[in-house]
Amino acid sequence: MAGCASRSVIPEIDPGDLQQPLKVVVYDEVYWPVYTWSPQEAVSRTLRIYIEGDGRAWLRSNRPSMDPTPVNRLVHHLMLKDKSPDLAYIAQPCQYLMNDNCNREVWTFKRYSPKVLEAMNSAVAFLKDSGQYEKLELIGYSGGGTLALLIAAQRTDVISVRTVAGNLSPEFLNRHHGVSEIPAALDPLAFSSQLSSITQAHFFGARDSIVPRQVSHHYLKAFEDTSCINIERVDADHQSGWIEQWALLLERPLPCGL
Repeated sequence: MAGCASRSVIPEIDPGDLQQPLKVVVYDEVYWPVYTWSPQEAVSRTLRIYIEGDGRAWLRSNRPSMDPTPVNRLVHHLMLKDKSPDLAYIAQPCQYLMNDNCNREVWTFKRYSPKVLEAMNSAVAFLKDSGQYEKLELIGYSGGGTLALLIAAQRTDVISVRTVAGNLSPEFLNRHHGVSEIPAALDPLAFSSQLSSITQAHFFGARDSIVPRQVSHHYLKAFEDTSCINIERVDADHQSGWIEQWALLLERPLPCGL
């Protein structure tokens, strides 16, 4: 559901338009190419990485897209509102460019799979090493929220995870919408013990019918200790309303003293 095409279009921006101009880097050391924006040079020791959503995975519920590149550049516009000195961006595999290994299975029934997670985590490591950063902050939109949590569960250098309209539990969301499960998909709730001590802020849209509020509440219930997890309702749907409020949402105090 979260990968369906949208009727509205949020226009493209250039990586050079950000407060700290970024450069396009294609990470191709894994099975699929991963398109990224990377800082020209490190300013601080902490890198904040934005992770793209599922993009145009489906044209409609039973018809996969031939190209998963997002039509709407919401994540890029969120980055424009972010004054953090070191920002980066990671698209999901096969978005923006493809190789011979790219096919519709990658962005439909194999998204959030161990192989996709490995590719994304490798790209994160590449961005961190390229700037010799010490710590990471992850921000994921929609299905990028799934990947942000899965990546954080595999690493020891992630100090916070924020999600925007995040799919925090693919298994629960598919049940909620009454659609087929994704057998290959990993679910962040399977890693709750690794995630419980990581600072998290999850923003859900009050008018979001794609990833509704029930997903965030279901996620929170899976943790015995929720002291490091904030869930916040925002006046937004799955796409509109976020850009205007993002600068203020970033200023929200994070739990666990961060």
